[in-house]
Amino acid sequence: MNVYTYLNRHKTLLLAGSCCCFLVLFRFVISLEYYYFFLIWNLFLAGIPFLLSEFISKTENFMATGILGMLWLLFLPNSFYVVTNLIHLQNSNRPYFDVFIIGSFAVLCCWLGFKSIQHMEQKFEILIPKTISWLIKIGVLFLCSFGIYLGRFLRYNSWNLLSDPYNLLEDCFSFLRFPVRHLEVWLFTLIFGLMLTGLYYIYLHLNPKNASE
Repeated sequence: MNVYTYLNRHKTLLLAGSCCCFLVLFRFVISLEYYYFFLIWNLFLAGIPFLLSEFISKTENFMATGILGMLWLLFLPNSFYVVTNLIHLQNSNRPYFDVFIIGSFAVLCCWLGFKSIQHMEQKFEILIPKTISWLIKIGVLFLCSFGIYLGRFLRYNSWNLLSDPYNLLEDCFSFLRFPVRHLEVWLFTLIFGLMLTGLYYIYLHLNPKNASE
């Protein structure tokens, strides 16, 4: 598949992304504030697991599937992290417009994340029993929720697993060793994980497996 064919295949997705970016640029024009440009970066990060899952779904190389699968899981929380950007509304001087901007990015990024999970499920559905597949999906969504907590409140990102693994793993082990002391971590993971699970099954209802891209 050449680049033109690929872009044409995802023209609706590209149009949605362009509209989201236009909203940020329009806000800059009317306010001269660069603040919400970070949403464009968030959208780029959300696109990484989507692209990885598309490649994984088409490759038959076992090693490539394993390596890319780990990268996919590492970057997947970025797809849902955008939802937490609603916290920035507390400092907004244009709350109604800003909730529309953040909401637009959040919907698109969540769609990319859910679609990438669907790609991965389709890749392995022949090898994995349906019950096990369901448990893996739920586990992945709750792992994403935990990763979002690390990103939003501890300011870790996907790259820190390579650039600062010691502090990242030390914090994670601390949460496991002293769960009561870090109750807010597990409450956030539970609540956000349940929300993602509910949204994912709404997504599946609207986008069945046999639906066209």
